[in-house]
This record gives sequence, C-alpha cells and structure tokens, in this order.
Amino acid sequence: MRATRIPKTPLFGLALALAAGLCPAALAGVESETVTFTKHVARILQNNCQDCHHPNGIAPMTLQSYRQVKGWAKMIREVVDTKRMPPWHASPEYGHFSNDRSMAQTDADMLMSWIDNGMPQGDPADMPAPKTYNDEWRIDEPDVVLTMPEEVHIEPSGVMPYENIEIPTGFEEDKWVTQIDIRAGNPKVVHHVLVYARAPEHQEQEMGEFLRLGRGFIAGYAPGTVPVILDGTRAIKIPKGANLIFQMHYTPTGKPEVDRSSIGLKFAEKAPEFEDLTATTINFDFKIPPHADNHEVVADIEFPKSALLYSMTPHMHYRGKGFTYTAKYPDGTEEILLDVPRFDFNWQTSYVLETPRYIPAGTVLHTVAHFDNSANNPANPDPSKPVRWGDQTWEEMMIGWMTISWLSPEQETKFASLDGYKPQPNVAQSK
Repeated sequence: MRATRIPKTPLFGLALALAAGLCPAALAGVESETVTFTKHVARILQNNCQDCHHPNGIAPMTLQSYRQVKGWAKMIREVVDTKRMPPWHASPEYGHFSNDRSMAQTDADMLMSWIDNGMPQGDPADMPAPKTYNDEWRIDEPDVVLTMPEEVHIEPSGVMPYENIEIPTGFEEDKWVTQIDIRAGNPKVVHHVLVYARAPEHQEQEMGEFLRLGRGFIAGYAPGTVPVILDGTRAIKIPKGANLIFQMHYTPTGKPEVDRSSIGLKFAEKAPEFEDLTATTINFDFKIPPHADNHEVVADIEFPKSALLYSMTPHMHYRGKGFTYTAKYPDGTEEILLDVPRFDFNWQTSYVLETPRYIPAGTVLHTVAHFDNSANNPANPDPSKPVRWGDQTWEEMMIGWMTISWLSPEQETKFASLDGYKPQPNVAQSK
C-alpha cells in the first residue's frame, strides 16, 4: 500500500510558488506527511459534504465516520471526479457567488488520491470535532411558524398534480421578514415547495393566474437549498392580511405517504433600507421538437428603474440542459452574469452574488435556456414527443428568477459609483 503524501514546501520555495501563482500543495517538497482520514479527509468532508450527508439530512447516506466513508469510497471518487458532487453547476468563468458549493481542486485531488492509495485512517486524536446540525430549523428561533392545516396523502404511484394550499397569516400589520426556512414534513416525497404571499387585493384573483404571474414569491425549498437569511438592511415584505400559498410538488415513493410541511419566519425589528422583490424572465410559448438535443428558448425583461441584483435562479424540468443570464446595458455593453452549462433539475439552486450587481435603468436582462429532448439525455421521459410549457416534470418550464431591490435616486447615485457593484462588461462587442 502506497501512502498518499502532502508536500511540505520550504519557505523560500513557498514565496516563489506564490509569486508564480502556483498552489503550494501541488509542489514537490523535501518532506511529506501521510494523508489520513482523521487529519485531512474528515475536514474536507465536513466542509463540503456533511451539510447533506449527516443523520436526518437530505442525502441517502451519512459520511461522518471512517467506516461510513470507506464503505462509499468508490462512489465518492466517481462523483467527485466527474464534479457531480458537491452539486454546483455554474461556470467558474462568470461571477463570484457567496454560496458556491464547488470543492476546491486541491481538496478533490487529495480526497481521490487518499482513496486510490488505500485510505489510511490515521491517529484518532487528529479527528476534528463533529459538526452539529439542527434538523428542526436552520434559522434563529422563528417568530411565527405556519403549517399546512391538514396532512396531504400521496399515493404509492402515478401522477400527482401540484397542490396549492392557502394558509391565512392573520397578520394585522405589514411584516418585514429577514429569515425564512421551509421545513418539509416528509422529505422523501417533497420534491419542492414554492411559497407565495397573496395580498388581500389579489385574493379574489383565480389561483392559477396569480401563480402564473409569479407575484408575491417569498421562498422555495428543494434538495440542496439554503434558508433565506438577510442582514436587516434587506427584508421581504409580507403584507397585512396576506395569505401564504404553499405550492407543493410531490413524488411518489412506491408506498403510501403523508406530508404536512411548515414555514418559519423571523421578523426584522424595523423597516429595512432595501425591500427584496422577485423579478422573472419567462417564456410560456415554446415547442421543443422531438429528438432536439440543444433547443434554444429565450426570454427578456427590461428594468424600468435602477436596481440591485442579488441572486439568480434558473428553472427548467428534466430536459433542461443549460441556462445563461446576460445583462445588456444601456450603453451597449454586455455582461454574462451567470452561466449554468450543466443544469440539473434535481438541484434547484439560487446563485447568490458575492457582491450585488448594480443594474441601471433601461438594462435588458436576457436569459437563454437550452433543452435536450434527445435519447442522449438519461432523464428524458420520452424523446419522441414535442414538449411545451406545463406544470408536470415531463413537460417543461423556462423561468429566470431574480432577487432584486429597486433603488431610490439617492441609492442609485451611491451604487453607480461603487467599483464592486458597477457593471463589468465581459462580452466582446461586434464592430
């Protein structure tokens, strides 16, 4: 059995390596130490995997102990090497995101090399303290918890239409919310949850039309999503007298199941400087031909006012292949804000910008989706049929969600001049 080694680089070599932009861990050194589970690999898994792979987490197996990890080593190596895990699908070429789950290549190389070289356990004294998880709420203790009034029964098989469940809040005043967590009552069957706040002036509107327009969206849940946690300068408004709508998408498991999901809300102490709102690009009118492997669908929205853009959430179904957001600025320059070349329906990720982007009035946000309706798409239910818009996963959607705040004239002047927030064109202009 060969021991995996980490090079130890002398100080003068380290300085030269940094000056050259090289990673010290990749350089050959005079001395080395054996890579072990307890001293090295356990920390990699804590930082990259265990938020899902812990008892009662959303993952199908736990990856905390040496025995657990060794038992799944072959699969771990495959999914890390192919970059299927950790689940992060944005191209590193565009944008910096605060919730980037991708594993550093140095960590990936160390993990795979450890597996290839016999998986030495190491000294138990080197094991890091275990991480603790609160499987009740992932936010501070909620001020209000709203739960579906009745259990929903899910049949063992077949197609279950979306359930739209309306819950009165009873709020006697507008509420500003800084933390939101959606807790699936039965994670085995809850594919995703979308929660909307339906203000009194919209409560007479037909439910399907209200949801179709995307009004009042406040939060969503799907495997891998994180709770909404805002810093107090930003908050989401739930109007006085609003009802919450839980749009529930269930997936049968082969046996009868029940679910009763909840949402926890934490309120701000005062009105925020910025109100978080949801903007969307959306295209209802498309037809994906049979066997098409890269069918393009586009949708645009023009910003009538200046705004801060915080996050982007592309949404498609099983035939979704890739999704791109491009800002076309009033001065004619363009910036690709997000490119997701490997869309995965099983991970409905919101890509949260590390620094919000200032979007000047008149900007067109151009979104492009590509769909793979060919037999080469292993998730494709039927490549022989054309596909149009629809709620069910064998149908398709094309939505580009965004979280934004409109800016006052004073705020516009401030953010337009801040380097970190200003547009950073990265698309070559045709002559």
